[in-house]
Amino acid sequence: MDDVSRLLGEAVGVDDFVTWSEWALARVGFRPSNCLALVDVCRDELMSGFQESVARVWGRPFEIGSLAAMVLVGTTGLRAALSHVPGEDGRHRFVVFVFPHIGIDEGVIGRVQRRGLSRASTACGALAGFRDQLVAGEGDFGLDTDDVEQSLLRMRLARLLPADGVPSLLELTELVRRTAVADARRFVDLARGSEPVDVAVVSGLVVHLPDEQDQVTLVDAEVRIEQQVIRLPH
Repeated sequence: MDDVSRLLGEAVGVDDFVTWSEWALARVGFRPSNCLALVDVCRDELMSGFQESVARVWGRPFEIGSLAAMVLVGTTGLRAALSHVPGEDGRHRFVVFVFPHIGIDEGVIGRVQRRGLSRASTACGALAGFRDQLVAGEGDFGLDTDDVEQSLLRMRLARLLPADGVPSLLELTELVRRTAVADARRFVDLARGSEPVDVAVVSGLVVHLPDEQDQVTLVDAEVRIEQQVIRLPH
């Protein structure tokens, strides 16, 4: 916890965060009974606890994530999700959770101790691998049909990188968060057509600490109801 506070600011446990999300969103009309949760997290098994916590409060979610928590589901996936949304009052509501992840172990960002392994590994491994390629000077990224998600990650992020220097792993993780939020919103807008859809996007980072402790930090929450935008303080 001290490592997270020192490096990333205030953090809370996953269950406390999800409890807060239910309380905060109820104030603007979003409840588990009238919403469908969309969850965007990395495929890493370390994120299973976060997914389970969201499901306990918001019900079984529609998963929209891929490696590193990039949103690659596209309009077809969002149209499918839209057909599953409750519409008890004639409106549809999505609660979108966008949470890339990162490890911190003994103050080292990107390192995590996994159960059963004798030495530390990386989180997020997909982003760390992408960064290693950038450090090595690679930059001509195309689609690899044998590694679809990772190649799409590289293609999507490469054009957003600064011209000079290689971002840190933490900076890349934050870039993923912002990019995934933008992509999720765009896909929802494209999929809904003329349907009245209210969207709450809650994003941040999940930090893996030693002894399988997970913390949530850098939370941002915004609700869009028709043309109204409501920021939720956290």
